[in-house]
Amino acid sequence: VVEVLVPLTQGEIVHVPKIILQPRHHHIEVEQIVEVPVPQIQEQIVHVPRIIQQQRDHHFHVEEIVDVIVEQIVEEIVHVPVVQTQERIVHNHVEIDVEIPRPQVIEKTIEVPRIQIEEKIIRVPKIT
Repeated sequence: VVEVLVPLTQGEIVHVPKIILQPRHHHIEVEQIVEVPVPQIQEQIVHVPRIIQQQRDHHFHVEEIVDVIVEQIVEEIVHVPVVQTQERIVHNHVEIDVEIPRPQVIEKTIEVPRIQIEEKIIRVPKIT
């Protein structure tokens, strides 16, 4: 049995756009005469209101003198002190009970492997 290697080829699908011819439109200016209606004057009946005279009431002015007490204003110069605000820092001593954890000593025994080095002498024969 003899095995022969055959080269493989890969195919790829490629879409090629199809060219379609379309008719072209040509624009041509055309002059056209169109009849447009002209506005016409119309007559319309409008009702105008009539003016009717009415009797008027007459007002008579009466003059009356009344004494009114008027407050008298007396001016006086008064010095008003300007209030200035100041910041003050006040220290208030306060006692607070705080629980502080005490450090504890924990002992652990760790076993560390001991490394031993063994030396061996091997004699190699000399080759001449």
